Amino acid sequence: MMKKFSGPGTAMGRLNDIEQMVWEERRRNPAPVSACDGCLRRFRGAAAEEGHFEDEEDAEDAGDAGDPCKRCTECDYTICEDCTHPELQGVPFFNRPPGTCRCAKSNFGVSYCLSAPCYLDGDGRKPYHGDRHPEMAGSGYDEDAFEPKERPCKTCGVIARCLKKEHLKDAVPGMT
Repeated sequence: MMKKFSGPGTAMGRLNDIEQMVWEERRRNPAPVSACDGCLRRFRGAAAEEGHFEDEEDAEDAGDAGDPCKRCTECDYTICEDCTHPELQGVPFFNRPPGTCRCAKSNFGVSYCLSAPCYLDGDGRKPYHGDRHPEMAGSGYDEDAFEPKERPCKTCGVIARCLKKEHLKDAVPGMT
């Protein structure tokens, strides 16, 4: 029998709860950040935190992340320019990709319903599978993939032709 290692009431579940409380506090009281939340490298000009690295050589290898590039106004997630590049996203094994903020229905204020499905969309814990109404021309889908009639989007309320349910869980357009 396999022992449950995550979920409510387990050690991992308690760690997740603590992490959520810390991020909720940071969202309520935003303060200037000294390091990128994606790659954890220091921003240019930020003082090194005491005890962050075990020795000076590790601190030199880490380098700095330049200036803050993007900051989400909702969840206060801040990343450097390196973390915004798509080729650095990869498949997240244990956590969200470095260029995706912690919001469940948007990424740095841009709603997921405006874009074609992508496996990276979501808050890192669960993917976004809500309504989507990308522009047909740039979405990668043909007209058959969209519902026949326009209706209000359940995420943002815009009246548009949304993607059919069978396409909402595609990893990328046209690939399930």
